[in-house]
Amino acid sequence: MIGYVGSMPGKVFKEKEFTLVKKVLASGEIIENHNHPGFTVLVTVVKGEIKVLLNEEEDREFEPGKVLKFDGDNFISIEAIKDSEFFVTLIKKNE
Repeated sequence: MIGYVGSMPGKVFKEKEFTLVKKVLASGEIIENHNHPGFTVLVTVVKGEIKVLLNEEEDREFEPGKVLKFDGDNFISIEAIKDSEFFVTLIKKNE
């Protein structure tokens, strides 16, 4: 098989250089403060609207078509403003 299509929530792809995770949150659901040391992180919203808080000081709201990039050494928490789906891409940093 040349290509693989993944669509279920959870880990979609895990490779040596990156991991792609699909998250599905109901309105009001929260992902607690955490970080991803050693990775560059991309958060891509495909449905709904989320509020992201970085390092408990910088907050932003994202809707479909928006992408957030940050250094995974920083902390992130996420709250779903509406029922939401988004992808988190963890890209291993070159040390």
